[in-house]
Amino acid sequence: MIARNEHRRRGIKLIVVSLMAASAALAIVARCGADETRTPTGIRLNTVGYLPDLTKRATVVGAETNVSEFAVISLPNEAVVHSGPLSAIRRHADSGENVRTADFSAFKTPGRYLLRVKGLPDSPPFRIGAGVYNASLRLNMLGFLGQRCGAPVRLEHNGVVYEKGACHLKDGFLDYYDPARAGQIKDGTGGWHDAGDYGKYTVNGAFATGILLAAWEQYGDKLAKLELPIPEADGPLPDFLAEVKFNLDWLLKMQFPDGRVSHKLTRTRFSPMIMPTDDQERRYFVSWGADATACLAAVTAKAARVYRPFDPQYADRCLEASTKAMDALRNQWMDVQPDQSAFRTGGYLKSARSDRLWALLEYWETTGDERSMRLIGQLANLDNYLFDVDWDWGEGKNLGLYVYLFSKRERNPALVEQLQQDLLGAADRIARNHDRHGYGRGLRSYYWGCNGSVARLSLTLLLAHHISGDRRYLDVVVDQLAYLYGRNPYGRSFVTGEGHNPPLFPHHRPSAADGIEAPWPGHLVGGGHPTELDWKDVLESAATNENAINWDASLAYALAAFYDPDAD
Repeated sequence: MIARNEHRRRGIKLIVVSLMAASAALAIVARCGADETRTPTGIRLNTVGYLPDLTKRATVVGAETNVSEFAVISLPNEAVVHSGPLSAIRRHADSGENVRTADFSAFKTPGRYLLRVKGLPDSPPFRIGAGVYNASLRLNMLGFLGQRCGAPVRLEHNGVVYEKGACHLKDGFLDYYDPARAGQIKDGTGGWHDAGDYGKYTVNGAFATGILLAAWEQYGDKLAKLELPIPEADGPLPDFLAEVKFNLDWLLKMQFPDGRVSHKLTRTRFSPMIMPTDDQERRYFVSWGADATACLAAVTAKAARVYRPFDPQYADRCLEASTKAMDALRNQWMDVQPDQSAFRTGGYLKSARSDRLWALLEYWETTGDERSMRLIGQLANLDNYLFDVDWDWGEGKNLGLYVYLFSKRERNPALVEQLQQDLLGAADRIARNHDRHGYGRGLRSYYWGCNGSVARLSLTLLLAHHISGDRRYLDVVVDQLAYLYGRNPYGRSFVTGEGHNPPLFPHHRPSAADGIEAPWPGHLVGGGHPTELDWKDVLESAATNENAINWDASLAYALAAFYDPDAD
């Protein structure tokens, strides 16, 4: 996963890498070539399931015009338990389809069901229940376990065991961080592999970790009860925070004694489709950058708050790292970018202005530091503080503004009022997009990783609900989950290992190289672009079928909102 302006170049290079991969990976590509990504007609719905009291919609494509009803069929006895009218036909321009909606929100009885429309195949089965997303969240977090670097991994899903050994134990060489130290190694082991490749990137690693910590700050009372099959289970930390700490520990290693932070730790070129333990090329710390330093400052300030009740010593370590990074930024407030000229791995380059604002707000929330609040005024005028609707790793300011908006510290009342109104306005724009879209998607654009952005809409929507109490924002969130789990033009889940006909051939090196037919589970793939119909479930399609930790973290936030520990 990389900066958007590098997507085409990376896609070309990765296709070349794919063609050079081992015979096992090539066999997967050959099998994948016969895969049918989508069918022209059908009943498309959330194949994981629905919550009893929130919206339940399906999109119907291909029904005859004289067919006016749908039915909810209980399983296994196939009794009709609910029926309702199909909506009028409308044109969904993004996919060029004529679509109708089946709305069965009024039906709330827990159980297992399918939808039936005369003349079409029955829908895939689905569940209605209070804990319908519990297993989804657990699997999503299992995906982060599968991304661990520098430690052996073993996990099981649907009876399949996935294993890999401890990898990249020589992370990393300092030749490109400080040529005077060429050939020397600094400990950079650990952390999560960023995406389908084996690189580790500070900006996106901090961003993904920040989203997960934001989920804890919002839903920690529930997440504290989440049990995960990780090596740290039953330890002093809740399992959710123990998994997040695995990546935090690596992020701390990316900082140097003067407070500055290396931008990334990768090879100079992407590896072929091999297992991580077979990737023996040297990996290097890249030079420091303002963006990486700001992101490290932000996420460690947040971590200091989150971990203090459980491990005060670790919280102090995180706050010390944040303070050092903030001092480094204050000493050189320019937009310093790292020298990546020797590298063809992910760039993650953007102006550091947004992430500086994130850092200042997180640091202020943790410490009450008034210098941070004064510096905010040097970054932008008030109008530039407003929330982005469509945002990703380059727009960390949203995370900072969320913190300010819900802070218990003394704040500027006018700014709080403006931010509240702007957050609700952003949520309303998402809701309008959702209403106009034939599949309820709240994002109208399509680009590399847009499925992750669909999941990330949940942060704005859920916080808007928190402010207003308006239930329609929750309905829009569950429709975003529905899109990702099967209510889309493909009628397929976009999450490996879950839902109906999930991705089989993600652009993910362990999935390609481990000799197991089923891909590593728990990963959200990027989705179709430049149009909605351009998703390809093939190994070569890094542009549409790769995974990334920031997408998985955004999905985790959405799922955490609906996690019900009492239903486990």
